Amino acid sequence: MKQRVVLVTGASGGIGKATAKLFAEKGHLTYATARRRETFPELQALACHPLYVDVTDEQSMIAAVQEIEAKHGAVDVLVNNAGYSQAGPLEELALTAIRQQFETNVFGALRMSQMVLPGMRSKGWGRIINVSSVAGEITMMGTGAYTMSKHAVECFSDVLRYEVKSFGVEVVTIQPGGVSTNFTKVEEKLFSQGDQNSPYTEFREKVFKTLHQGASENRLILKPEQVAQVILEAATVPRPRKRYKVGLLAKVLPRVCRMLPEPVWDRFVASIYSMD
Repeated sequence: MKQRVVLVTGASGGIGKATAKLFAEKGHLTYATARRRETFPELQALACHPLYVDVTDEQSMIAAVQEIEAKHGAVDVLVNNAGYSQAGPLEELALTAIRQQFETNVFGALRMSQMVLPGMRSKGWGRIINVSSVAGEITMMGTGAYTMSKHAVECFSDVLRYEVKSFGVEVVTIQPGGVSTNFTKVEEKLFSQGDQNSPYTEFREKVFKTLHQGASENRLILKPEQVAQVILEAATVPRPRKRYKVGLLAKVLPRVCRMLPEPVWDRFVASIYSMD
């Protein structure tokens, strides 16, 4: 397998860290980006090259891409993994919180793609891999801002794939089901920050309970390493699929949603959260 120059965003933990580790183990020049510099020694111990990147900070993204291109000419593989889930009922979410969700999950990934594309075009080869979610196809309650952002990731990935294919660049979307990472702890923390006098108090309690149980007790929940293996495949096979669904939840839930009449699907979603 030819050695590639790989850039992974959001590599301080979870899927990003597992992905960076796997690419490095396979002999690729792997740049692992994170906002928390205290994670750099651990990333270095994994044979990765840590870089500071905040995907909501334009200058940090420019500096990282310029440093890699100065050394290697271009980024071969970009893994847009950085992201988080802003939970909470949409009526009560501040628009600033929703905008921040899109700045990180959507605009950050799109801007990183814009920055690496000139180098990929000049080489006539490249892979942009966007980590989406099963939430990019189906909708659940309580995580509307996150779901909206992942639907947007699915859309821009498809559009970008059409536009850059003639340059030898492939755009691939990764759709995991639930993954056991610190991601869910952040989601739960954000969800619990509601007004105790809110009309959504009971709703919050039920959704919070479902999120927690899903992350800690569900046997269908994936490990980050399982997702990393699929990302590696998408980055290295000669002809990648446009979309990789990872895990049973990602493969089954969208099919069930399409098959069921909308009122039945709505009742099914409500039953998941004990709201039927």
